[in-house]
Amino acid sequence: MKKIIASLAVATAVFAGGFTGESVNLASQKGGFIGNNIYSNLSVKEALSAKDNALVSLKGNITKQLRHDKYEFSDGKNSIVVEIDDDVWNGVTVGSNDTVEIKGEVDNDMLEKNQIDVKYITKIK
Repeated sequence: MKKIIASLAVATAVFAGGFTGESVNLASQKGGFIGNNIYSNLSVKEALSAKDNALVSLKGNITKQLRHDKYEFSDGKNSIVVEIDDDVWNGVTVGSNDTVEIKGEVDNDMLEKNQIDVKYITKIK
């Protein structure tokens, strides 16, 4: 049994090292795409007339809570309703004086003004 475990450990080390014999710490390797941002940086005025499902990034303040997950967001000139689900907050706590960046998707219902379905929120320091 010990020989099997030792053989598996050696095989794993060789495989993880790309067959070069190098030791690789897979947990420390992180990656992702580096390139153009898929979220368009817009003003609230632009977001109010953006197409449905457009991916947008806005900077400003959450000025007040309207309902459980609906808030008024302002860039200092215009305001828009944003929906922020509980799991999106991810531990971020903000007040009306805190500047935040929100990234989300435009929700364009025919009979209402555009709203933003927020996917990410970050407090800007």
